[in-house]
Amino acid sequence: LVQLVPFEAMSVAAFARDKGVRWVMLGWSIFTVENLVMSEYKTEIKKYWGGQGGPQAYQTLYSTLSGLASLSIFAAYWRFSRFGLQLSAPSVAHRILGFGGRVLGLGTLSQLMPPINVGALQIALGIRPEPSRDLPPQVRGAMACPFDFNAYASRGEVFGITRVSRRPELVGLGFFGLAGALVATTATQVVMWGLGPVVSFSILAMHSDRVQRRSGELSPEKEQQTSLMPFLALLDGRQSFSALQEELVASNLVAAGLVAFFLSAGGAVRPSWMAFGKTTL
Repeated sequence: LVQLVPFEAMSVAAFARDKGVRWVMLGWSIFTVENLVMSEYKTEIKKYWGGQGGPQAYQTLYSTLSGLASLSIFAAYWRFSRFGLQLSAPSVAHRILGFGGRVLGLGTLSQLMPPINVGALQIALGIRPEPSRDLPPQVRGAMACPFDFNAYASRGEVFGITRVSRRPELVGLGFFGLAGALVATTATQVVMWGLGPVVSFSILAMHSDRVQRRSGELSPEKEQQTSLMPFLALLDGRQSFSALQEELVASNLVAAGLVAFFLSAGGAVRPSWMAFGKTTL
């Protein structure tokens, strides 16, 4: 019989001995080191590699190496996610926290996208009439486009979700990953969605600050007004919750919440072919 271990009772020694844990963590380590090297030595790599391969050579090399590193993570996860150290089924509290983590993660990422044009959806469903043909083509196209790509044209450096963290893309992915770790059923899944991305993204966020500070991409004003750690600038008074509330895109948050529910509801609403391993994404 397989002994199921509660999430909180999992020992460090048993965790470290698990083959899936070691292989997945190796993949995350490769991914982290590759990104550190490629960003730290960007100028040198462009000089000795990019000049010979054309203006896109550096980006092509960066994307290729990142893709291979990511492939190593998912290959290890696919091989070991259902085996090794087994955890007991997630409790109701873990599932609720997991759903909250997905909402927070996807909600953060949703704010990086152009606002969803609800009017275009209503036009597509026939609820609203199509734009008049007397309007200019650009206006008609914008009214029927599912996203409002001009909404952020005049915003400054600090706006919306950057009031929560100046690295919202990493924060969003981190929260989404932690949600998966909370409902994991094996140690490998905990590392895949929890430990791996939290450690990797924390290192990469601090390194990104360092590189952008050196290059001038991160202005002193933005660094002073925002925080790397999520919600810190809001809690210490550098940012205000009222300004954040005004600038958040509600339609994107609703869409993120629906996706989070879809992922968290299990087989009740999600087809079996979308299951990845023994736990939800």
